[in-house]
Amino acid sequence: MTLQTMDRESSLTLIRMVDNLPSLPDRYTRIREVIEDPHAGAADLARIVATDQATTAMVLKFANSQLHNPMGKNIASLPMAVARLGTRETAQIGMAMSLIYGFAIPAGMTHIRALWGHAFGVALLAKRMAALLDYDQDSLFTIGLLHDIGRAILGIRVDMEYFESRLANMQGEELVAAEQAAFGLDHAEAGAELLKLWQFPSIVCQTVHDHHSIESTSVAVKIVQIASAEVHRAIPGAADIDSVEELLLTDSERPRQLLEDAGLIEVREQDEPEE
Repeated sequence: MTLQTMDRESSLTLIRMVDNLPSLPDRYTRIREVIEDPHAGAADLARIVATDQATTAMVLKFANSQLHNPMGKNIASLPMAVARLGTRETAQIGMAMSLIYGFAIPAGMTHIRALWGHAFGVALLAKRMAALLDYDQDSLFTIGLLHDIGRAILGIRVDMEYFESRLANMQGEELVAAEQAAFGLDHAEAGAELLKLWQFPSIVCQTVHDHHSIESTSVAVKIVQIASAEVHRAIPGAADIDSVEELLLTDSERPRQLLEDAGLIEVREQDEPEE
């Protein structure tokens, strides 16, 4: 399929059309408000999750997964699932689900689900690595979840056939080069523009903008780059969010190993074998 082509300013103009600005899904915003409110609790979160059957089913599926239910005691109650997972993890599942179903993508639903499955994996892994570096875990989860949102906005605003074109199956530098050739900008810049319009914190916008930069010295950027590469390695094909966690995080030592390999954390000395 032939790509539409335009220059950078024309693409930015389409992205910045305030009178028809795509909005964050309402459920995403409400969940964020709950986890940022010190007076809100698990019951408030459960009420929001319960408004959507697909999200409720996904939370229950996570709660009954091997990682969270090693004793095999399945539950069917949403409040019990929230209690088992914890408020933060439940909220993260809910936000990811809201993005999957909250964006009106004209075509290529299979690709958009794969996009958010990848993003959720990056978010989970980035959060684990942030904890090891004593970095803001919530910020890294948000950045990981939204790092490729520019692909969605390019598909909504700039070229509605984006997810039916050759771009849909590209990744990394090949994708960046192809987007720049077609639209005068890439999904990293497009995503940062959208997040600025949504008034996200500057650390989120800048990290999304730079997440393909090989020159960036930002720890947040490096974490996202490492996490994205690992998700592509561990899950080379499409994966729904319910399978991402088990595929990625079964090896609890893997996040530390990735940071050690990148030189972001001191290599832990191995115990000497007993003679």
